[in-house]
Amino acid sequence: MRHVKTLSANEILELTFIYLTEVSSLREYDDILMVLANMGRALTSCDRCSVWVVSDDKTKIWTKVAHGMEPIELPIDSGIVGNAIVNEKKIIIDDVYKDSRFNPEIDKKTGYITRSMMVIPMFDYNNEIIGAFQAINHKGEKGVFEKKDMERLMLASTYAAETLVSVKLTNEIEDTQKEVVFTMGAIGESRSKETGNHVKRVAAYSKVLALAYGMDETEAELLKQASPMHDIGKIAIPDAILKKPGRFNNEERAIMDTHAELGFSMIKNSQRPLLKAAAIVAYEHHEKYDGTGYPRKLSGEKIHIYGRITAIADVFDALGSDRVYKKAWKNERIFKLFKEERGKHFDPTLVDLFFENLDEILKIREFFKDNYVEKKEVKDDSRSEIKVLGAYGTRLKGFGTSAFYLNSKNLLDAGNLINTLGEESIDIENIWLTHSHLDHISDIAYILDNYFSIREKTLNIIGLPQTVKALQKHFFNDLIWPDFSKIPIDGSRKMSLNYIELELGVEYKIGEDEFIEAFKTDHTVPSCGYIVKKADSSVLITADTYELDNVIEILNSRLDIKVMVMECSFPSDMFVLAKESKHLTPRLLFDKLKSLKRNDLSFYINHIKPLYLNEIVVDIAKQKGKWEPKILKDGDILKF
Repeated sequence: MRHVKTLSANEILELTFIYLTEVSSLREYDDILMVLANMGRALTSCDRCSVWVVSDDKTKIWTKVAHGMEPIELPIDSGIVGNAIVNEKKIIIDDVYKDSRFNPEIDKKTGYITRSMMVIPMFDYNNEIIGAFQAINHKGEKGVFEKKDMERLMLASTYAAETLVSVKLTNEIEDTQKEVVFTMGAIGESRSKETGNHVKRVAAYSKVLALAYGMDETEAELLKQASPMHDIGKIAIPDAILKKPGRFNNEERAIMDTHAELGFSMIKNSQRPLLKAAAIVAYEHHEKYDGTGYPRKLSGEKIHIYGRITAIADVFDALGSDRVYKKAWKNERIFKLFKEERGKHFDPTLVDLFFENLDEILKIREFFKDNYVEKKEVKDDSRSEIKVLGAYGTRLKGFGTSAFYLNSKNLLDAGNLINTLGEESIDIENIWLTHSHLDHISDIAYILDNYFSIREKTLNIIGLPQTVKALQKHFFNDLIWPDFSKIPIDGSRKMSLNYIELELGVEYKIGEDEFIEAFKTDHTVPSCGYIVKKADSSVLITADTYELDNVIEILNSRLDIKVMVMECSFPSDMFVLAKESKHLTPRLLFDKLKSLKRNDLSFYINHIKPLYLNEIVVDIAKQKGKWEPKILKDGDILKF
């Protein structure tokens, strides 16, 4: 068996699923604890693993499963495990004999020597402590547990807690199986940014159609409980494909289509009726009645009735729900498609039954309506905003250089990213550069350097042709910094870095109803500013510039621009330096703005050199005339 550290995220999920599938076949509580302990040991490469449970009266902790040990019961605050449970804290200890909380009595009785230890508390749905995972003696070279081990054990503890809660609520193994099946089905959906309610709706639709088709209550309920597993194979599909917001290319589509066979192969060997039904659903719900589906191109009644029913339920819900790559279809459009696909994609009898039971199906959809839709509406109200990550013209303690957070995947300039975004930098896909000066590009290097091993997508650097060439020649050139455009992403054939040359005046899409467009500016190197449009409003950001004629012309003609961000780097008495370096002073800035005809713009000033900040603020107050500009700070939000 491969060492857990060599397993990918998908393989770890599959390993977890194997153990949870085994749990679903068990009836005895002790047996379930044993499997969960085995799962914890496999995920952390430890010598022993125990699952501790808090007693009903909250006074004791006990375990009937500790690898190589007899059952144990202790006061709730005993030892390191008790301390973790009472304080609800995760613990990693490299040498337990140096820790005053450790109780060596168990070692003395058993002859076993405990060295390193990790403990992860487990919580139920109400965030109440119910127990803990304890891993003992890491089997790696160093013999100690690391952050990655904790992350894996936390994954195991989450699923273990859900399983233990289900077992405690009922002794009916069928209910435990149902909970595990639904949980794993929801995991498959959540990785593709869908909600748990999707599997609930598909399950409920399936039962309605099954009963209408003539199944008895028992079999219809079996299908309802199995249907959440229809897309379980998605846990083995890479995120780069699964979460892609646009259409798949042919290669990506081929990989995506393997999820039906992958899901089937995961559970095909189970003899439990529920999992046998789930295997059929996973395998055949993408087959089409006319034989053009996948993976086996089955046709007509050669497709199991479970697959034919789930196909209708899944497609209806998918079309009627918002997804990352599309808006929900209107009912009329869905109904038209179902009628057109009667006898093609779908079993004609089931299509007729669908329409005969439409009222009940629509009630189910309303009852399990996604909260996601409501959250999205709230987000839309404040969607037209940009976060200022860096607002100043150079880097000093407490001052970040130019960077704007456009949305979760797009940045404008990269002067101050690591300190502000941290691990959110992992999700950045596109950096739109104004020019090649260091204060606008520096943190590109650190995104790639710090998060190389966990980034899954290529980082696109987008700028003027001259800017792109400057970075290639003078920055990512294996002299100043490694050439990441020649270094593949960890575990992928795609390169870590990609360059894209943009065109001035061309509008590029960066999100749902979000666009960016570059315009020419005047600096010591080829440079551009940007207009960022979200919905019907826009903001103009000049970046570094000396002339504003082009900017004034754009502002006078583009009424959708509600906010302007102007650079102002030096005090007015440093006119010569400003002219030579092609930056603005307050006097230059406000003199040039006299030709701007509009009075309805929100006005912000950035790129001030921190050394001259107080002097420039006073200078602006003297020179501003009719304008009421605001000085941008790191962390400010531009609303437009």
